[in-house]
Amino acid sequence: MIHPLIIFLYLARVVQGTSTDTTSHSCPPPDGTTRSLWSILGSCALTLLICVWQAIHPPVPPHRKKWPMGQTLLLTIASFLLPEMTVYTAVSQWWKARRIVKEFDRGGYAWSMSHSFFAEMGGFVYRDDDGREHTIRSLEFLDLCKENKIANPVITVREIKDKSKSDVLGKAILAIQLFWFTLQVAVRHFTGLAVTLVELDTVCMAVLTLCLLLFWRDKPLRPECPHIFYSHLSPQADRNLKETWKPEPCFLKQLMAYTRKTQTITDEEKIPPVGLLDSRAQSNVLQVIVNNFLDFPLVSLFATWFIFGGLHLTAWKFPFVTEAEQRTWHIASLILTGAPLALIVVMGLLFTLISVGWCPDKQGRFFFAVFLLLGLIVAEISRIALVAVMFTSFRSVPCSAYQVVSWTTYIPHL
Repeated sequence: MIHPLIIFLYLARVVQGTSTDTTSHSCPPPDGTTRSLWSILGSCALTLLICVWQAIHPPVPPHRKKWPMGQTLLLTIASFLLPEMTVYTAVSQWWKARRIVKEFDRGGYAWSMSHSFFAEMGGFVYRDDDGREHTIRSLEFLDLCKENKIANPVITVREIKDKSKSDVLGKAILAIQLFWFTLQVAVRHFTGLAVTLVELDTVCMAVLTLCLLLFWRDKPLRPECPHIFYSHLSPQADRNLKETWKPEPCFLKQLMAYTRKTQTITDEEKIPPVGLLDSRAQSNVLQVIVNNFLDFPLVSLFATWFIFGGLHLTAWKFPFVTEAEQRTWHIASLILTGAPLALIVVMGLLFTLISVGWCPDKQGRFFFAVFLLLGLIVAEISRIALVAVMFTSFRSVPCSAYQVVSWTTYIPHL
């Protein structure tokens, strides 16, 4: 992972040093104290590329197979157009991994977040007595250990991290680069220099990527091979090449499965469905909201949604080429900011109706799922509108956008 980062950073410096005649005719040509349009676009594009590259944490491919490039491309586009859903996925997986670690601790087994992440992303494969292989998750692995059906049950954190395509140093370099870009844009704004819409959107992506680094800090990045556990009687030789490996569900299907399934931990305790709310009717409205609304992954989705839209609202008074583009940016930003607030109101109303018995549980959950889906569709349309306005704004860029920040004014030096 370090090598691609070094290449990206080097290309960013090369692009920033490129001098072209793409500035407005009314603005002075680029010199040592100004930057060009290609410098702005190149720096933002490379930063976005780093953000999206880090945002893609696909599951482990089926044994002896690789994920097709089309799926990787689809995940890349989805990470750019639906960044809040990427953060939601990260928080959901972190929340689930955290609960699994606690369950292993209660059973007296040494287990880490890296183990949980790697197992839940399809990194554990069990070969039974007949030589058949199938993917197992964390709780399946725990059951097999309790039944003493695994001959090699030990896998260390170091072995798991060795499969990752990134390490602490690579993530630290990425975090520093994103923080530096964000600091540059913030200083430009506070010093009165113009900030382009592309730079503002890149800052939003950088902030969300920093959140991903926080919640996925223990998750392996793009492991290509699972770890195989053997039963005591299983043949450890390679299987017949004519046998096929049944592929695991794709990443998006697994995300949808998280919102539909409840996975049993013990007879007394269950992992709550990630992303959906408990349907049990309560007599107390406040108890209903506390027990169902305070679902951390769902709260994180609303918070990310709100922050992402709020950051775009900071461009409320930015200069736009036309009034229609300015109005489009305002409306799209308000939709992104207000959508989670509207869903919270709908959620509270539905829970109130459920608690007083005026709305059945299943019907209430269905209505909320419909409103959530409509909110996501409207938010995605708003996101596409922001991207369109973002690129059309380069038809006329303020002259101060080409000026660079004079850091010697703010940093003490000799």
